[in-house]
Amino acid sequence: MNHPPQGVVYGYSELTYVSSCGAAPYIQPQSQPPPPPPPPRPRLSPFRILVRAFIAVCTVIGVLALLIWLIYRPRTIQVAVSTATLARFDLNSTASAPVLSYNLTARLAISNPNGRVSIYYDELQAVGFYQAERFGRTALPVTFQGTRHTDTVPAVLVGSSPMGFGDSGVDAFRDHSNMKLFPVDLWVDGVVRYKFGELTTTTASTLSVKCHLALQLMVASGWVECTVIDF
Repeated sequence: MNHPPQGVVYGYSELTYVSSCGAAPYIQPQSQPPPPPPPPRPRLSPFRILVRAFIAVCTVIGVLALLIWLIYRPRTIQVAVSTATLARFDLNSTASAPVLSYNLTARLAISNPNGRVSIYYDELQAVGFYQAERFGRTALPVTFQGTRHTDTVPAVLVGSSPMGFGDSGVDAFRDHSNMKLFPVDLWVDGVVRYKFGELTTTTASTLSVKCHLALQLMVASGWVECTVIDF
């Protein structure tokens, strides 16, 4: 009677199949878990929404203002003294403070050189200075200038004013009086706004113009171009 040899066990065994070309064995990849969902975006508070809307509106307004400025390109106001006469210029140095008596009449030519920009003058005045001390001022009758327009206006400074300079200022006045030539500065100060077509700016700009004059008593000066200091 034939019996199977001892020690031999017949059963199931796991087999690995290898291709004849020598490729690596195929191993089925394990399934990866799905990625976690992105965190929810935080909701903006009403205050942040209001701030962002305000910034956006300001940006749009600023860009529009810049475009208008670049398109129109307003030029600086031009000022000149067509003639000026010093009828009186006396200094009383016997008082505790020197007192200057003056009579200055000037005609100013104020021009708007812009071809597409009109100008509103909210304030405009002429101020006299001698040795850096103010001795009088007067309002100028100009409120609006159209494009490429020039106004010739009078500036009359008459009166007496105490001067803040000391003995050195009195000595300088005597020197000028001996030379019969007085260095007087006439300033034109104002507050202006622009008009671009139908649009008028709400922000005002300051205007400061210096006219340096060398005047003799009772002798009319000639044409003097003024210098724009601030605009």
